[in-house]
Amino acid sequence: MNKKQYLSILQTHLTSISEVERKELLTDYESHFTYGMHNGKTEEQIAHELGDPFELVREIVGDRFTIQDPYVNTKKTVSIPRNIFIYIGLFFINIVIAPLMIGLWSGWIGLCAGTLGALLSPLLLIPEYIINHTFSMAKLFASIAGIGIGLWLLIAVMFTYKGLLNMSKSYLKWNMNVSRKGISK
Repeated sequence: MNKKQYLSILQTHLTSISEVERKELLTDYESHFTYGMHNGKTEEQIAHELGDPFELVREIVGDRFTIQDPYVNTKKTVSIPRNIFIYIGLFFINIVIAPLMIGLWSGWIGLCAGTLGALLSPLLLIPEYIINHTFSMAKLFASIAGIGIGLWLLIAVMFTYKGLLNMSKSYLKWNMNVSRKGISK
């Protein structure tokens, strides 16, 4: 960076301070270049010794400084969420909804276990017959009734699975949309 570029950056970005201060600073830095060139240094060496002009402006101007470097194509930006309350609300909603969803899925697993037990109830008659050498028609009819109840429960398991899966997917999709875009009106 040469003298003209360095002083141009200072001139452009020091507009938020008074004109008297700006002229004084520019005169001071111009004298640094004059003195350095008298001592045999190049403009690039002097600019390097003085440091990054954007850092210098940032120190002088403080919080009012924004980077608009015409020599560099990148802009430094900090992304801050537009509405932090959306994220806080989403956090507290998830504290309530997540355990509720876990409870619903746990209930579904319990329903699956009951269905499996009802469907496999006739198999429990075999170990009883082997161990006790007795056979009871009442237990056979009860296990057949268990199969019928198990078939009805199997239908309930399938419907509740589809419902829980759709509900979980739509909740997660809504959660992702809100966290990306915020609540749309």
